Parts: sequence; C-alpha cells; structure tokens
Amino acid sequence: MNIKKGIGHCFNCCETADSASYYAAHTGLSLNDARNDIRKRLNIPDEKGNLPERMVYKEETQEELAPIEVRDRTYRAFLEELILSQKNYDNLRARGFTDDDIVAKGYKTFPSAENTSFEDLCRRLLNKGCTLAGVPGFYKNTKNEWTFVRLTPGIIIPQIGIHNQIEGFQIRKDDDLRREYDGELEAKIVWFSSKGKSHGTGPHVTVHIATDFIYYRDKKQYEPVLHGNKVTLTEGGMKADLCACLLDNHASLIAVQGVHALNPLKEALIALKPFGLKTVNVAFDMDYLTNKNVKEAMEKVTALIKELGLEYENLMNWEYKQKDESGNEFFLKGLDDYLAFQQRGIKPVIIKN
Repeated sequence: MNIKKGIGHCFNCCETADSASYYAAHTGLSLNDARNDIRKRLNIPDEKGNLPERMVYKEETQEELAPIEVRDRTYRAFLEELILSQKNYDNLRARGFTDDDIVAKGYKTFPSAENTSFEDLCRRLLNKGCTLAGVPGFYKNTKNEWTFVRLTPGIIIPQIGIHNQIEGFQIRKDDDLRREYDGELEAKIVWFSSKGKSHGTGPHVTVHIATDFIYYRDKKQYEPVLHGNKVTLTEGGMKADLCACLLDNHASLIAVQGVHALNPLKEALIALKPFGLKTVNVAFDMDYLTNKNVKEAMEKVTALIKELGLEYENLMNWEYKQKDESGNEFFLKGLDDYLAFQQRGIKPVIIKN
C-alpha cells in the first residue's frame, strides 16, 4: 500500500485500488457503502463533524472452499440458468469471437437483481442437487436463504483449470453500467466472491487455461493438449480465449489475472509439466515498454520460468505504434490486438532482432 497515494496492489486478487475499494471487494458492499462502513467502524466524523452511531460487529461465518468437482458442477448449472444479452453478444462478436466460440467458452451475462430473483435461482440450483456452501460467490442472507453477490452486470468469464473444470468466475462489467465514486469508476473486472458474507467463500485465484482437452475414460477426467509442448502466457482470461480462437485452437494459452500473480503461475506451470510442457512464450501487453512495474514483473516471470527448468521465449516483438494503410496511427497493445489486425489483413510491423 502506498500511504501517500492511498492506493495499493493486491497480489492475491491482482487488483490495484484504494483501501475502500479493497474493503468493498472483500465485503461485497458498494464503494459508497464500504466507505460509510469504514467510517462507522473507525468512528470517523463526517464533513460536519458528527460522529457515526456506535455499532457492534461480529465476524461472519465463512465456508471452506469446496472441492473443484463441486464448484465445477455448481458453476455449470448456474450458467445454464443465465442468458447472454444482445449487448454482450455484440461486444464479443466485435472482438473476434464466432458464435461457436461464444458457446464453447460458456460466456453469459451476469444478472441484475432488478429482473432476477437471486434467491429463486439458488433454490433451483439446490433442487438440481448442487452444493452452494463453499462455492465462491454464494452466501446466506439475513433470512438464512442462499443467494449470491450483487455485482454490476457484465460478461461472466469462466476460469478453466487443468482438467477442463470451472475453478471460478470473473465478471467483466459493462462499461456503460460501471458506477462512479468520487470521480473514479469501479473496477472493470472482479472475481465472483462472497468473502466476508455469512457462509460465504473467497475466490480461488488461479491461472486460466485456454487449449484443447481430451477426455480419458479410464482416468475419468480431461487432460490438456499442449500444442508443440508450449504455452503462451498472457494476462486476462478473455484475452487468452480470444487468442486461442483466432489461432483456430492450434495454440495453448494460459492467463494470469495480473502480471504480479506469481504464485498461481508457478503452481500452474508445475502442474502442466507432466503433460509435456517444455517452453513458455510470454506475451504480456506492450505497455511493459513504458510501465516500470510491468517490466519488473516480467523480469520476475522470466526468472520463474527458468527456475522451473523451462525454456523462455518472448513473443512481444512488434512495434507498439503502428500505421494503417491510410497512414493513421494506432497502438497494438496485446496479442489479441495483434491477431485481430492480422485477421483484417493489416500486417503489424515486426521489430527486427
């Protein structure tokens, strides 16, 4: 935490924000409610000098993280209850996803409490035999009913693990619905988490895998196909999904939820080695050229890859600033941008090594 600036970086959830935003994410409160709650807890006077009413708080009971088999079944049943809005569908198509890609990736729109009964949806999940205890995002309300956290609607991005199971969800909030607090927009991407809620559970921060999977009947599980014994490492689950799709699923990608998330990355790389992993192609965004923190994080990632006895390759060899056929300048920030422009027949300028 930078005390002077009042902001910090969480190496668990990979978010950069101020203390109130972290507290809001931890408790599931809105940013405004989180700030009021902090003021009450710390007995901080308001602008008029009035002290808040003294309140007594108790620690909410938390559930242990459920096994992956339980989470996967519950999350898949949850997605079956939802739809993909036209707005989110158009957004995904504009990015380069095909209809088949969208269905295969399981993208759906996170519901709004205004038109969906969260409690009724949870009852339907329970009637299907799903378990909600220990599944991040779900908790019990004051009536002791199962429900799930209220979030700004957006695209649900399933986070896929090594055996093609859903480890958790990230929500990419719709830009036009993101709320503003004190002149700042709320975080664009958040974990589906009920940490701090009654019988809630925090997120299982992991690495997302975008590749082909083969089901082995004797083992009763899926195993990843690592094309060329390589994985391409990028940042963000949707970006990894899109790159895999644009490459016709002839490449294997993994995505961390932040360039500083070294522990989940290390666990994932170790877990992938038995499936033939030999080389890691690094393809973070090109802003590492101007962002000192990103560059330092890349150096740590490089060291980690070599420490694990894997080969390291850098795929970020294109010019950050490009020009189209009309001479207009544009920026190629990430690998998804690079591939999308290639699809449109625009050949990015490559840096000669």
